[in-house]
Amino acid sequence: MPRFADLLGPGPDEEGFARLRRAETIGRPLGDTGFPARIEAATGRTLAMARRGQRPEDGAGRA
Repeated sequence: MPRFADLLGPGPDEEGFARLRRAETIGRPLGDTGFPARIEAATGRTLAMARRGQRPEDGAGRA
């Protein structure tokens, strides 16, 4: 029986882990340039960054 650690392959990819950590902290998907578009198509949700701040009032509901 081989050592279990030998079955796992090479050690951790530090650059890959750093990219995962950055994506995790900003809440953006990590993948190639087409990945967000595929996720948007699969979920029906928009992943593009929206403008920050409060939404402008449209005057509805005012007396």
